Amino acid sequence: MTWDQRYQKEMIRRLQRRLERLDHPGARTLTQRLTPEIESIIEANCHMVADEQTRPHLRLTACVLACYQELVSGPTSHSQALELVGDVFSSIGQTTLRLYAQALLTFSRDPFLALTRVGKQRALTQYGNAWQFRVEEAPDFFSMTATKCFYHDFFNAMGVPQLTPVFCRWDQNWIGSIDPAKHKMQFERPTTLGYGGDECPFVFKRIA
Repeated sequence: MTWDQRYQKEMIRRLQRRLERLDHPGARTLTQRLTPEIESIIEANCHMVADEQTRPHLRLTACVLACYQELVSGPTSHSQALELVGDVFSSIGQTTLRLYAQALLTFSRDPFLALTRVGKQRALTQYGNAWQFRVEEAPDFFSMTATKCFYHDFFNAMGVPQLTPVFCRWDQNWIGSIDPAKHKMQFERPTTLGYGGDECPFVFKRIA
């Protein structure tokens, strides 16, 4: 099973548990419909896969879209569905990512350099041609700006741009580990494509 398939399986499991705790009618039936729906979305939109690096991200977007659509087809409001899908999606791997980010920042001789190097490497290796990045580097400054984003393009094409911030929100799992006073580093992400911006700037600055 690939990592994106594991993510899908875990998201469906967590969504069902959340719905059961909320006494959602037909929680199990709803989640049982998700897997075939996800596969249908993937098949219908496989033309959007720019390369093999993009392929697993199509499954993630299909998973979020299917969950949202199934929820709003029932008694759940659009705002409630958006919040629920965002919560469940962000919770997967949350603890592991936070611990990794905290360890990287705590045990690196240069937290600024360590975090920016990892961010740059991740952008180059885990994202394909469906993304475009502009990188600016200086000794005390690092900026990596996404000028094209597959998540943004996919959800716009599906007519549900409000789902893009689900992926923007996921970044808080590592952003929240940055303590400017402790790590002598400031992080800024004033906007994203998902929140209506023209691009997604990730800006790191050393501070005294």
